[in-house]
Amino acid sequence: MAEAGVASRLTARGKRRASAYGAPLDTVEAVIADVVARYSEPHRHYHTLEHVEEVLAVVDDLGGTRDVEWAAWLHDVIYDVHAPDSEARSAGYAAEVLAQLRVPDDEIGEVQRLIELSAGHDVVAGDKNGAVFVEADLAILSSEPTRYDRYVRDVRREFAHLDDDVWRAGRVEVLRSLLSRVTDERARSNLTRELDALSP
Repeated sequence: MAEAGVASRLTARGKRRASAYGAPLDTVEAVIADVVARYSEPHRHYHTLEHVEEVLAVVDDLGGTRDVEWAAWLHDVIYDVHAPDSEARSAGYAAEVLAQLRVPDDEIGEVQRLIELSAGHDVVAGDKNGAVFVEADLAILSSEPTRYDRYVRDVRREFAHLDDDVWRAGRVEVLRSLLSRVTDERARSNLTRELDALSP
């Protein structure tokens, strides 16, 4: 029931945003329905509609632009744990569907740029849109410990095809990289706690 509620809320929000550019209603409905369906794929456990809604909430709080909002919507629309290019493919998908919605080319280009930032979350000084988007995408790191722990379990389920040793090695590398860049105390506490649990 909770998932249905998120899907309903995001469908309504997506239609409102997508309708702003003057595309036909059937195009708007088809695009938003496809995005919602992709985030509802059975292999997803963390990279779901709930994640999109959480990212959008932070974007709203930070006063993000329409470009950042679309990046929040579309940055994980293609999510393939067996391939290294999900971000690039999501950016390509974004260009296709946003063109169908009659979004201006310059806005599409900025959305694509932001989506590709999610591959490494590296933002240069002065990149306001990038900073807002990355902060929103990584906000889960500073969540309450119970929410953080559920996030960890859900990501592990998405990588269930990896044995524990391979998972542990890769995850430790990710955690150390994140710890080198985040300053939020709760995020550092969550990351350190997980890293300690993975250490022999």
